[in-house]
Amino acid sequence: MDTSQLIFHEKFNFHEGNIILSASGSLDGRSTFPVEAVYFRLHKSVLAVYSSTFADMLALPQADGAGSQAVVHLQDPLDHVIKLLTAIYYGGSVPQAPLCRTTWDFLVPVVMLTDKYDMGTLGASLLPKLLEDWPTTLEKWEDVDKKTHSIVLATSRQRARNPSLPTADDVLPDPAMAVNFGRAHPAARNVLPAAFYHLSRLSSSTRDDLQFGPYDPEAFRSADYSLMTSEDWRRLVRGQSSIREWLERLSSRWPGECNRLSFQEADEMEIQYCEGTPDPCNIDEWWNRNVRPSILRIGTKRVVDVLGQLDNIQIVVDKINRATTSEDEICYSCQRNIVKGLKDSRNKIWRQLPCFFGLGAYPNWRKS
Repeated sequence: MDTSQLIFHEKFNFHEGNIILSASGSLDGRSTFPVEAVYFRLHKSVLAVYSSTFADMLALPQADGAGSQAVVHLQDPLDHVIKLLTAIYYGGSVPQAPLCRTTWDFLVPVVMLTDKYDMGTLGASLLPKLLEDWPTTLEKWEDVDKKTHSIVLATSRQRARNPSLPTADDVLPDPAMAVNFGRAHPAARNVLPAAFYHLSRLSSSTRDDLQFGPYDPEAFRSADYSLMTSEDWRRLVRGQSSIREWLERLSSRWPGECNRLSFQEADEMEIQYCEGTPDPCNIDEWWNRNVRPSILRIGTKRVVDVLGQLDNIQIVVDKINRATTSEDEICYSCQRNIVKGLKDSRNKIWRQLPCFFGLGAYPNWRKS
C-alpha cells in the first residue's frame, strides 16, 4: 500500500508510529457525506498498554501492510475513533465538566469503545463523570436538580436577550441519551431510574404548546425522543401512572390521629391530667383542607414532578405561622410529624423509582 495516497488525521500521524488504523464516516458524526477513510499512524506499545484486545490482536501476523507498518481497519464510526484516540493521547483535553451536553456527546462513545476493546482502566476513569449526573441517592439528586434548575433559568434569561444563544437542551445532558446509554452499557445501568424520572416530568409537547410557568421544570426542557425505543415509552408511561397512583394512596392514608391526650383519655388511662392541657387538635380536618387537595392536584397535572412538588408542600407545612395558627387547629407535634412524613414519603418514592418504571432489581439503589 502506498501511504502517500492515504489521508492521515493531522493529530494522529506520528512519524515514529508503527501501526496504522483506519475508520470511515463523517468527522463530526452528523454529515450525510462521509469521507471514504481516514488513517491514523499510531504506536503499538501505546495501544497495547491501554487495551488487551489490541495487545492480543497486534501479537498476530498482519495480512495487510503499508511498508513495514501493519494496517488495522476499524468498523467503528470515524468520529468515535477520533474521540477514543483523543482520550488516549490527549487525555487532558477530554471534556469532563458535570451537567454538560458536550461531556456526554464526547464520553459516551468513548466509554462504549473502551468496553468493546477491553480498555478497563480508561473506561473506569471516565464512566464516573457520566454517572454523577444521574445519581443513585435522593440527596445527590436534589443537588444535581438544584444546579440544573439554575442553569435552565440562567440560559432562558440569556436567550431572552439573545435568541441565538444555546437552549438549556443544548447545554445540559439529554435524559433520552442517558437512557440509551444505560441500556447499552452494563456498568451504566444505575443512571436509568433517575433518567426515567426526569423524562416523566417533561412534556412531550412542542414548546409552543407549553402553558406552564417559568418555574415548572418542563417549561424549558425537552429530550431527543428519537433515541427512545417502544419499550422505553412503555416504561415511561407505566412510571407516570404508578407515581399518580402512589400520590392518591398518600393523600388518603394520612395524617392519622393527634397523639395529645384528651381529658377523657387521660382519665381512662389513669394519667394525671394538668388543668389547661388542650385536647387533641383537629389534624384530620386541617389535613383535608390544606394538604390533601395539594397532593391530589400534583397528580392531575399534565406532567408530574412529584419529588419537587412534595418538597414544596413540606416547606409550606414546615413554615406554618404558629402566631396565627392555633394549637387546636394543628398542634406543633402534628406539624412536625407531617413534615417528617412528607420527607419520608419522598425517600420512599426515590427508593421505588426502579419499581415504578419496571427496571427490575437495583441492589445498590439507595435513599439519602
